[in-house]
Amino acid sequence: MTLLIREPATPEQLVQMIDRSFYDKIKDLNWQDKLGNLASTLAKISTQATISQQDRLTVKLLREAALIIEWSISEVPQMYHLELAAMQKECLAWCRVHPVEEVRSILALYTQNQSDRLLEISGLLTNIPLPRS
Repeated sequence: MTLLIREPATPEQLVQMIDRSFYDKIKDLNWQDKLGNLASTLAKISTQATISQQDRLTVKLLREAALIIEWSISEVPQMYHLELAAMQKECLAWCRVHPVEEVRSILALYTQNQSDRLLEISGLLTNIPLPRS
């Protein structure tokens, strides 16, 4: 009897799992807008991760986030490469283990924080001082 051990999906295999039209929509965007799309995807994950009926969507969005990073990295300034690589690895790790009931809220918090960070990196979000009370 032969046991087949699945290796983690390659970016090329992930592309096949995601609607090809999504790639076509973002391939020509500048890197800031690609990171904006990534931030949006992570924000969606943060709202869906705590809802068990949305587990399949959450996993799809985690894969999508990893792909957006793959498709964007060559255009993003070098100083952000390690941060994005770590983010991609974390998304793929979450993808492999989700759902885990006890950590849904941690995934939601993580993805919201990463979304905010990406908006900051891309320049789509600027630090606006809070009004004085």
